[in-house]
Amino acid sequence: MSRIKRSSTGKPVPRTASRTGTAPTAPTAPTPTGPGPAAPPSAPARDRPLPHAPPQPPTRIRITGTNPWSVTVMSSLFLGGLGVCVLGAMLGTSVVLAVVAPGAWPTPSDTLFIATGVVTLEVVLGTVMACLCSFMYNYTARFSGGVEVAVSDDLGDATPAAQALRVMTRLRARLRSSDATVRRPDGE
Repeated sequence: MSRIKRSSTGKPVPRTASRTGTAPTAPTAPTPTGPGPAAPPSAPARDRPLPHAPPQPPTRIRITGTNPWSVTVMSSLFLGGLGVCVLGAMLGTSVVLAVVAPGAWPTPSDTLFIATGVVTLEVVLGTVMACLCSFMYNYTARFSGGVEVAVSDDLGDATPAAQALRVMTRLRARLRSSDATVRRPDGE
């Protein structure tokens, strides 16, 4: 049975520790009932390090082998999805051509039958090739040590396309701000 300590005012005092070894709980502050200074809003959580933090060295990962079964399953799923997209595109193209130029193209059912055969062959051969490549990579990684990949969040050396995009974005913002400040008297 637990005992509750009481202060001189008759209010219960929280325990500072327990016998079971849990961490002590801090006493809670009384809540103000009258008008007073508002508590400052809490700072938003940061998911990036501070800008003045030292740069992190790139993480180096060495891929020394693959799992051939995983490669086979993933390649068959990927190639199957690609095959479904090809079948849909072929069926749509066949229907459009049958409407636009009747008789110039095989019927949609013939087109779908031929495309299904080609897609099935593509899925089977692509899956077998991916599995063989996985075995070959494992064999060569035994001698060479595998491939080392450096993962970094450094975006210091931007590609020319990214630099051009930044310049265009700044120029567009500048033009919009100058357009908003200039008002023509004729209402254009």
